[in-house]
Amino acid sequence: MNFTGKICDGCREPFEDGDDIVVCPVCGTPQHRSCYEKNHHCVNEYLHSPDFTWTCPEDEKKEEEPMAAQPVQEEQPQTSPFIRETPEDMESVFMRGVLYDPKDDIGGGAKVGEAADYLQNAAPRYISKFMKQKKSGRKLSWNWAAFLFTPYWFFYRKLYKAGALFLAISIALSLVTYSPSMKVIDAYNQMMDIQQERLDMTKGKDKLSEEDLIKYEDLGKKEVSLFKSVLPALAVLVLIQRIIPGAAAALVANYLLKKRMLRVISLAHDATEGIAIVKYTIMRNGGVSVMMPIIAIFIDNYLPSLLLNIAYKINF
Repeated sequence: MNFTGKICDGCREPFEDGDDIVVCPVCGTPQHRSCYEKNHHCVNEYLHSPDFTWTCPEDEKKEEEPMAAQPVQEEQPQTSPFIRETPEDMESVFMRGVLYDPKDDIGGGAKVGEAADYLQNAAPRYISKFMKQKKSGRKLSWNWAAFLFTPYWFFYRKLYKAGALFLAISIALSLVTYSPSMKVIDAYNQMMDIQQERLDMTKGKDKLSEEDLIKYEDLGKKEVSLFKSVLPALAVLVLIQRIIPGAAAALVANYLLKKRMLRVISLAHDATEGIAIVKYTIMRNGGVSVMMPIIAIFIDNYLPSLLLNIAYKINF
């Protein structure tokens, strides 16, 4: 089949003579090879079902023209090759495990099916939370992932502003608590040295001499004393660096995720009336980001040390 002049669903650019075109063996969607390799799958994979087969919008329009003169019910104009007939064909592939109807209102004028398109693989978990929040009227709820992985969870969920804020807080706390942190690390290194020394004393010996036994016990007491001396500082550091920021993140995480989700859905509807384009826009702006959390981890672990080294060089 000659696809010249047809529109590629991956980049929305028309096919030209000489373009390297591949056709999906499942649904028949033509697409540039570069678009297929970029996505690592068919651009219409989320529409794959026994009822879906790609058809050219222009061919459909030609088939519908002879029927235009007949007194039949009005049909919605075909605006995209992503769908063939009705919105029922567009039921989200991410609704598996969701215990609500796709047409149920989740709040803010959005439907459960649209929320599933945005949340994707996490739809069952978060839709259940959002529906409970709607029923109870509460805005805040607990998110263990955000608590354990602050600030990286926000970058993973594409909440970049909140992620940048919590990342800045994490870096600032690392700088403020640098001195007590180094004392704890120094005490830990001393305890490791003591353990190694005690291990060396018993290596290859069935029984210690009286003098070595006294020294062995003294080293043990010294190790316990070191641990007790840094335990309060360690508890304060964990509280300041992890628990307080993590608790704050856990309380606002679901609220911020839902807020962005509703905003994306609203903007998608404002931009177009095409059902397929709305769905595609929601899915493109939803989901997760893998690269951004990795970058955030790198910044969080290395930027404080870099800033301290710069400050040291400036002062000395």
